[in-house]
Amino acid sequence: MVDDGAQVLDVARYAPPAQPLGPPPQSRTAEPGIARLVARMRHHHGSLARVATVLNNHGVHRLTYTSTDLGAATVEVSVHPRDAARVEARLRRLVEVTEVTRLSAD
Repeated sequence: MVDDGAQVLDVARYAPPAQPLGPPPQSRTAEPGIARLVARMRHHHGSLARVATVLNNHGVHRLTYTSTDLGAATVEVSVHPRDAARVEARLRRLVEVTEVTRLSAD
């Protein structure tokens, strides 16, 4: 018998985990107790900083800022439902914001 130094590992093939029984998991957009707002705005230097300043005093769970090369931006904010109306009003007061939509609230 000749040993060429190669090691052979006996590893089971990957099997996806079985799905647990019960209700399907909720997505992040459907979390209970979370209100989600989407604002469309014009993107330019300092826009993200202004949004962050406006939201500073509110309990923000998640903030997403996406901009394009064409000068448009989308802001997605997840907050507690009690803060949703106030956050929506503050976003609407920003000069750059063209539209604010509330997607979900419990």
